[in-house]
Amino acid sequence: MKRFFEKIAKYIVVFIILFIIFNFALYIISLFPSSTIEKNVKRSSEILLQEGNSYELSKFLSIRNNNYTDAIIINEAYSIDNTKPIYSYMTMRKNYNPEITKKTLPDTLGELASVNTDENGEMKLNSADDYDPVGELNEFMNGKIDTSIIYARYWHGYMPVYRVLLVFLDIMGIRILLLIIFILVFIYLMYLLKNKLGIMIAVIFGYALITQGYFFVSYSLESSPVFLVMMISSIILLKRIDKIKNIYMYFFIIAIITNFVDYLTVPLITLAMPLFIYISDKQKKEHDCKKYVKIIVKATIIWFLGYALMWASKWMIYDFLYHGDLIKTAIQQILYRTERYNPSSDLQVLTELGVFLISNIQNVLIFYIILLQVRIVKINQIKVKLKNRAECIKENIPFLMISLMPFVWYIALANHTILHHVFVYRHMLIFLCGILICIRNVFVIEKKNTIKEE
Repeated sequence: MKRFFEKIAKYIVVFIILFIIFNFALYIISLFPSSTIEKNVKRSSEILLQEGNSYELSKFLSIRNNNYTDAIIINEAYSIDNTKPIYSYMTMRKNYNPEITKKTLPDTLGELASVNTDENGEMKLNSADDYDPVGELNEFMNGKIDTSIIYARYWHGYMPVYRVLLVFLDIMGIRILLLIIFILVFIYLMYLLKNKLGIMIAVIFGYALITQGYFFVSYSLESSPVFLVMMISSIILLKRIDKIKNIYMYFFIIAIITNFVDYLTVPLITLAMPLFIYISDKQKKEHDCKKYVKIIVKATIIWFLGYALMWASKWMIYDFLYHGDLIKTAIQQILYRTERYNPSSDLQVLTELGVFLISNIQNVLIFYIILLQVRIVKINQIKVKLKNRAECIKENIPFLMISLMPFVWYIALANHTILHHVFVYRHMLIFLCGILICIRNVFVIEKKNTIKEE
């Protein structure tokens, strides 16, 4: 019992340390005036206005960028008031300018509202149907909006990075920088995967990332942070996989960081992708199905605890400091994200799942067609055969469990899945990667009287 409480105490201490560090980072970044980023924010608002709220990055791949949220992020960065740094980063308002703002609206249930002016120059609060944060940002930067809106439900932990970058770069410059970073971490991760887990695992991870639009993600201020957390945490895991004494603490820390920077995009990738790496590494030594299932279950529970605790801490601190009733709003928001309006909503969710599934089954087939065509190994020097059924089942059950995580998320957050399918489809990165690993595990490759697993 004593050892149990000592373990709990370690988790509490780690949580408190990260909580203090993150709040300090937000506080420091809120100390410099918005005038230092005004030029690049204005330029960013013009770029976003040209692109529109939903910008098509690729017609061939049907990939669109969610400029809605990117406009909000830019707006929030400018709206920080350095004379009230703590209040500013806790409320994370948009449309706030002390010289213009006349009233402030609270964070409310549902999608965040946008404020725009009509043809008569009168202020109007837009409904979901005419939601226009890109137009809102442009009008705000031109002094036409005097109504601020609080967006306190998230930590907005990307702000320490984006606010600094906006001193030097507009949104296009930030996107280019993010693309460079995405390329570098991709190359390094593939290198580590090849050296630690073999060429096939590296190819599978690389293919899964590319087909889910990994390099297009760098165009999005909204989704980039969670992908970078996933990539960097995977790199750290591979570098220290034999030295990490408590893998559950690792997932706890990753979950806290994920919630800090996440906009409720595709957070599960920071749990599932490192789990794939960890289980793949352990299976090189032994195939203990029960052991790995327990690891997955425990790691998932601890990850969700870290994610939930970090999120709830924002609501509690906010309500304690400002009596804003944020806990009530946040709980209502969770219920809103999980609700189904009517029977047709269930059909919508199933339709989205069907589209995601069919698309990724096609990706699986394409992968193995390409593999056959490029002939990664010389066919005349090898012989491929199936592993025995019992071995396949024991080896693949852990990966199948992880692969199903996106479907649990899509069904549990039905409302979120329907409204934000434009980016939540990237959770299928988990499914695609897991299924490809499972198929890879089915075969044994014989070469010159020796057996090697690819």
